[in-house]
Amino acid sequence: MIIIPAVDLLGSRCVRLTMGDYDRKKEYNISPLEAALKWQKYGAKRLHLIDLDGAKSGYPDNFDVIKDIIKSVRIPVEVGGGIRNNETIEGYFNAGASYVVLGSILFKDIESIRPSLLKYEGKIIAGIDLCDEKIAISGWKELITYRFTDAVDELKHSCGIKSFIFTDIKKDGMLQGVNLDLILKLSKLDINFIASGGISASEDVVRLKKLNFPNLEGVIIGKALYDGRLDLKKTNDLLMQG
Repeated sequence: MIIIPAVDLLGSRCVRLTMGDYDRKKEYNISPLEAALKWQKYGAKRLHLIDLDGAKSGYPDNFDVIKDIIKSVRIPVEVGGGIRNNETIEGYFNAGASYVVLGSILFKDIESIRPSLLKYEGKIIAGIDLCDEKIAISGWKELITYRFTDAVDELKHSCGIKSFIFTDIKKDGMLQGVNLDLILKLSKLDINFIASGGISASEDVVRLKKLNFPNLEGVIIGKALYDGRLDLKKTNDLLMQG
């Protein structure tokens, strides 16, 4: 299990949202590129870049900034937000992204990006954002009734998607610890997954590591890192120890 620092871009700035609410944003006095280089320096093994403008607009609004970040770091980068057609998917992979995270398009018009699912099998990650275990799409503004367990099964068997990121919206940015009940449910699915939402300190990460779920590949951490509540280097050292 690895720690994956989040770099969220809004208006080309580095921000964190609370429970996905754009009106409850916290802007940090560090550029997205500076943040990416900082987390790489402190031992990050992968980065999670999200275009928050794109998540709302449906277009890769921060493409150029993200492209510069990808070119400037040496570690794998996963990119999401506003990726809703084959052209954008292709653009990010051509820019050097290791993985592309798809969300809304998987539930709105998956057939339109079927060519990319085939071409980049193994490099596409399904981003499933949950509010009380209901799937939220379109920048978390719309809830759909499709059960997330059914969605996972369909995406895996019909679309060849092997990796998933699950974000607990009510935990996101709240610094109150993770939803262990949800993590337990996810651990029983026959998929590899990354958890996001709620990490507040090193203890949360160590606790998840000790659960020893073989399909929990990593945890995405944002606000706890930016607010100085969690030291990335020290926490990585703790994970290495046990």
